[in-house]
Amino acid sequence: MMSIADIIQLVVLCALIFFPLGYLARHWLYRIRVIVRILFTKPRYVKPAGVLRRTASVKADRKHD
Repeated sequence: MMSIADIIQLVVLCALIFFPLGYLARHWLYRIRVIVRILFTKPRYVKPAGVLRRTASVKADRKHD
């Protein structure tokens, strides 16, 4: 079983490793976030292409032509 001193040492070691890495990676995080958003989200301005079809029972009304 781990003692409190071992747990504190692990927390400090992780802080010494990951805080500088996070500080250095903040420059690339914006670019990574933009690329992920472009790749994995649906563009909102594009409408799906569709085909308009009429059933055979629909006929044109001569009054409205």
